[in-house]
Amino acid sequence: MKDLCRIIYEEFRAIGSNIPILIVLILGNIGYGFLYNLLYDTNVYREAPIAVVDMSQSDISRHLTDYIDATQQVKIVAKTQNFQEAEKMLIEKDVIGFLYIPSELKTNILQGRQSECVIYGSTLSFLDYLNISEAVNFACLQINSELLPDMIKSLNMIDVLFLVNGKAVNIVTEALYNSSEGYGTYLIPPVMVIIIFQTLMICVAMMSGHENESGRLNSQFIVGQRHAAFKIVTGKAFCYVTIYLIFAVFFLGFLPPLFKLPHLGNFFEILVLMVPYLFASVFFCLMLSPLFTDSDMPLFLIVFMSVPLVFLTGISYPLELMPLYWKVFHYIIPTAPATLAFVKLDCMGGDLSNARPEMINLWIQCLVYYVAAMLTYKFKMLRR
Repeated sequence: MKDLCRIIYEEFRAIGSNIPILIVLILGNIGYGFLYNLLYDTNVYREAPIAVVDMSQSDISRHLTDYIDATQQVKIVAKTQNFQEAEKMLIEKDVIGFLYIPSELKTNILQGRQSECVIYGSTLSFLDYLNISEAVNFACLQINSELLPDMIKSLNMIDVLFLVNGKAVNIVTEALYNSSEGYGTYLIPPVMVIIIFQTLMICVAMMSGHENESGRLNSQFIVGQRHAAFKIVTGKAFCYVTIYLIFAVFFLGFLPPLFKLPHLGNFFEILVLMVPYLFASVFFCLMLSPLFTDSDMPLFLIVFMSVPLVFLTGISYPLELMPLYWKVFHYIIPTAPATLAFVKLDCMGGDLSNARPEMINLWIQCLVYYVAAMLTYKFKMLRR
């Protein structure tokens, strides 16, 4: 017990005396947390500027553009018949996109034929395209319902029956867990869990890199004693989990109410989830410690893991549609099941019974990575 306490003390002292690690711990965590929330604080992008290329110049096309302009998603700032002019505005970022209305729009509608209006936009932000698409779809539905009686006059009886009975069921949707239907409200809560894993991995990797550079463990005094690997891994894990429980309170308890994110869960149950998550994450990082050959490399490697980690969680892409090899990564990286469990607990208002599969996965990871980390440090000590 005395050796274990001394390891914990030495690890805390090593972290406190390492300026780069302190920067990651304090500025990295706090900066990450506020930066992501401030970037998505708008949540829903409104009144996005667009242009319209109206080649039809008919009463229907003018009515369509009025409907589009009346939506809250976009605002029409320019109307033209010159495609190149609208394209230039898009390139110069005066607009986020433009709508091309063909010259045969009215003729096709009155003759019962389908007419296509094309949306042009850049790939700088998919939220821009989403705004234009929603506004145009809403306007087209409104125009379609108004012009339906005139369209019926030019159709045969079978097509008329199809149009009349086409909407046999009225579909009503209600946002249960994301009332604002904003992208930030949907994305930021799981990202908070991922940030915890990223910054934790950076700190453990930097400390491991320092150990590998210096050629000796921070707990060198215990090397060679009985159960040395067990004491070193347990002491290091206790140190990092203690520190990151504080940051978990900051990320998952302080930031959601501050930025009005979904916060429906019981905070005690969220802390219960954090215990296996943090231990599994620390053991996972300690297991990989021999790969970190210096203390600077982790900063360049782990920072770019955000997008793959979000993908693997199953939040941005359905887990059921993932290929088998990506599903394997989902189950072996701690942040993936933890993120799903947190969304169930806090964003959807569930309890621990709803997150039972993810909790079981995390505890299995704890056991497997704990054994693997001890074997790793035993090997490192044998090399010393």
